[in-house]
Amino acid sequence: MRFSGQLGELVFYRRGRTDVVRQKAAAYTLSENSRKSAADFGAASRNGAYIRKAFAPMVKRYGYGDLHNRLNKKLVDVFKTIPAAFAGQKKLQDGNVSLLQGFEFNAATRLDHLLLQKPQFRLAGPDTMVLQLPKTDILQLVKRIPKADACVLQVMLFNFDVDSGQYEIISINDLRLSFEQADFPGAQLQVPFAHQGDRLMLVAMGISYLHREVQKADRRYFACQLAYCRHLKDGVEVAFIPPVAQVSAPVQEAEAGISWTLAAPSGLSDDLEQSPS
Repeated sequence: MRFSGQLGELVFYRRGRTDVVRQKAAAYTLSENSRKSAADFGAASRNGAYIRKAFAPMVKRYGYGDLHNRLNKKLVDVFKTIPAAFAGQKKLQDGNVSLLQGFEFNAATRLDHLLLQKPQFRLAGPDTMVLQLPKTDILQLVKRIPKADACVLQVMLFNFDVDSGQYEIISINDLRLSFEQADFPGAQLQVPFAHQGDRLMLVAMGISYLHREVQKADRRYFACQLAYCRHLKDGVEVAFIPPVAQVSAPVQEAEAGISWTLAAPSGLSDDLEQSPS
């Protein structure tokens, strides 16, 4: 007699010319802690998607070496700085956002290997960011590579309002540096941005090289980094305060047995001093 289908916890089916029966897989229920961890991991992954979308031109031009998973891992590190009391409801702005700073789009080459002096970032008032490159010899500013006529610096800003979900993406015109010029006169960039409310400000900066106005495709010669990552409140930087670790006092167990008494009781000592008659 042959069966096909399900009977209770048993599933009957045919594989080739053989009748097979197996037990139905039991449903697995996640624990409360597992559900909270999964929710926080999902939130970190969604934030990674927002960042990749915001910097899509930079990702396309500079991304190399599994950027998707590397960025998610970095975001998980940020979420780990949020107190456990918020498990299951963690938000990026509650963590140490500055941990994202230094994230490299190109896993093969760091930005500071090519851009020898990164710009200084500062807030000039509540609604303006200033980027400044110093006056210097051009070879003190950027690395010279073989068969390159010039290099190009690119900057993009992602300004995200965490309460409303609205954001602005600010693109900056490329700064082209020719190796025919020995001295760099310095440069300054003033970027106005919406500042009201609770915001995350991320700045990506990239460098690539040109040969006869064509970008060099060798991954050793292009780089991009999240060069500035801050949590701002009404245009003022919000410092991250790590949670205070709860240290429990060690419990001292009582010693078993009989302990020595260092000082003898007064009555007993008098008796011991008397000699027998």
